Amino acid sequence: MKPIPLGFALLAAALFGGVVGSLITRASTASSAAPSTPPASIAARGHAHAAQTRANGGNHAPDGYGATATPPNDSERMIQRARRDPAYLRELLRDYSFKTELDKRGALLAVLQAVANDEVLRLARQLADSGDPESRRNGLDLLKAFSLDQPQVRELLSRQLQAERDPAMLKNLVDMLAPTVVASEDAAPLLERLSELRQHPDPAVRASAVVQSVQWNKHAGNEEILQRAMLDPDLSVRQAAIAGINASSTRSDRLKDSLLALAADPQTDAETRNSAVFALQNFAMNRGEYALYRKAAAQAVDGDGHEREYPGR
Repeated sequence: MKPIPLGFALLAAALFGGVVGSLITRASTASSAAPSTPPASIAARGHAHAAQTRANGGNHAPDGYGATATPPNDSERMIQRARRDPAYLRELLRDYSFKTELDKRGALLAVLQAVANDEVLRLARQLADSGDPESRRNGLDLLKAFSLDQPQVRELLSRQLQAERDPAMLKNLVDMLAPTVVASEDAAPLLERLSELRQHPDPAVRASAVVQSVQWNKHAGNEEILQRAMLDPDLSVRQAAIAGINASSTRSDRLKDSLLALAADPQTDAETRNSAVFALQNFAMNRGEYALYRKAAAQAVDGDGHEREYPGR
């Protein structure tokens, strides 16, 4: 092999060095010319942190961010903040008093019902006693977060039950009487008014009064209340009587006979007959009664027209 001439080798080395140097220079120039801004992922994390700070009650929120500007699906954070920050709670209460958009007011209602402290109760009572129908409804909705073992709640509902004349609002008030443990003396005014409302001309009011009566009544007499309701000419009241039988675990031969008659009546709708069959499962039946029960159960269908399965078929 012939040796490479010295001149040619020197020339090749010089050319190679020049090319490598040029590449290094361009890379260095591009690096120094690049902007000094952080990568997009880092910037995104910075924005997320800023949003978190605002939601947590930081002082860096832009102008115009109020109590209801908290990001969607963040009600738990709003609840926690309202419990520890009185100023924020007052802002929520003010917003609830004046918001007209149903979705925003509904979100505020859920938060305030979860907080349910003395300040929330104060606003609920104030709105519920308002002469403005919408404000009153908003106040009653807020009041549903509080138990009737609180005297202020019980007093307000008792008073409004006495004064109300509109059947729809009256039914709403009756439905708010969620059973709770109170002294017999405190339950007596409610039971007295419910007794009157079981005779109300509006069947929806009568039906609600029947269900609440047997849940509040801790004395004898539920059997008579339910039997009268089972004979009511309106179907909704008879359905309420069946619900009351199940809720109160009241048992008697008269109620059993009424349920058997209702379950076997072809003129009664399927839903009511099914309810009667279901309630009969908790009654002792002789063989004749059991045969009637089995016949009614064999004809039971659900809302889609499919047979329902009941014990003993």
